[in-house]
Amino acid sequence: MAGRGPNHNTPNTPDRANARVRGRTDLLGHTLPEGEKPRYTFGTTSPDGMWGGVSSFPSSNSGSDSNVVATLYDLSDLENPTVAHELEWPVENYRSNHMRFDGTRDGLYYVTHERDENDLDPLGMSVVDFGWGDGTPNEPEVLATVETPNTGSHTNAEHLEDTVIYMIDKAGSEPGVIPVDVDDPTDPDRREAVGPDGYCHALEVDPIRDVLHCAYIGGDFVGYVILDISEDPLDPEEIGRFDYADQPDYTEVGEPGFESCHQAHFDPDRDIAIVGDEVFGELPGGKHVFDIGWGEGSLADPQPISHFYSPDAREQDVGIWTTHFHDILQDGDETLLVDGGYSQGFWVANITDPENPVATERFATDLELEQGDTRHSPGTAPYNWSAVWNDEREFAFSSDTITGAYTFSVDARPARGKDAGGPGSHYDLEEILERYS
Repeated sequence: MAGRGPNHNTPNTPDRANARVRGRTDLLGHTLPEGEKPRYTFGTTSPDGMWGGVSSFPSSNSGSDSNVVATLYDLSDLENPTVAHELEWPVENYRSNHMRFDGTRDGLYYVTHERDENDLDPLGMSVVDFGWGDGTPNEPEVLATVETPNTGSHTNAEHLEDTVIYMIDKAGSEPGVIPVDVDDPTDPDRREAVGPDGYCHALEVDPIRDVLHCAYIGGDFVGYVILDISEDPLDPEEIGRFDYADQPDYTEVGEPGFESCHQAHFDPDRDIAIVGDEVFGELPGGKHVFDIGWGEGSLADPQPISHFYSPDAREQDVGIWTTHFHDILQDGDETLLVDGGYSQGFWVANITDPENPVATERFATDLELEQGDTRHSPGTAPYNWSAVWNDEREFAFSSDTITGAYTFSVDARPARGKDAGGPGSHYDLEEILERYS
């Protein structure tokens, strides 16, 4: 199976018979905030790469004494990420799983909220000014909040060419993709929910094809859906889907399965998409490469053409080895994927040949573990939540639930290490397994 174990030394394209797989990473910087430690979730960057943002779970239900739902990082010095502010919750007992920066204007970000207790109102998203108006990086101002009909928003996505944000409502039996007009950030206009009936877990705006790539993780529909936003970004319409219902489940590590569709992210240069499954329980989920125009597939008929796991994926009796939030970058002729892979830490895969992805170097995001709050599940790092690539400044930003925010270089030089997994100092699998046991 491509992308695991001994296949690390296998060339990932037929015409490179003696080549070493390409894709390496090195740590640039790291920060673990002082004081009460938020339980970090999704990390992202502003389009210009000067700011990083991480959402977090603030309530005691998640094992945290912190009341922080979002942290803004100054990334002007990539080797020294600096906390600009920590945003306290607008309403108690809501957790924040996701945040995004405005795609077209500086000084705005959007952080999601979902209730931590069932009797709370379904608050969905806060609009935060940290330089657009009167707010500053050190003294932000919450301009508005937007509610959802059911549960609050788990994740969101920014339009990169229009003043539109997409929220998600965790609706199992009704549409859950909610467009929001944020032309006036002080008065967002929430539109009607669209898309299939089912719980859409995450979505990405694809400005190249004018579509939304949507991952449905539960409810009436599970699978990958593509929504057209070319005519009206505030009124998406379905144009294609891949239904997991008739596909095989995960049966053993190393074999592809289709369960709990978690994230769908497009390749900016080729007509493929990478769709990740977040599967808990005994067996982990992996990632699928979908043909959406590269070969016989299309936006109307996306077709899976390969599958791969995180490098050290195994049965989940210790730690969590399922994949999580990923991103895609191009370096010369090579296409690489970066992923926040829970126990796998931050890792890289070479997906230049879409039919034969190969996992390469990884880094254990467990720095300053002795200073982290190990009450957070699962009690030890690495527990890496996400990895995003910033094309403007060419670096990756990653968040670990327990040990904070990281910046990495990633490039297509030949991978290092005896199994192409990187220098031994980057990731000690045996030490991590012992820690989780």
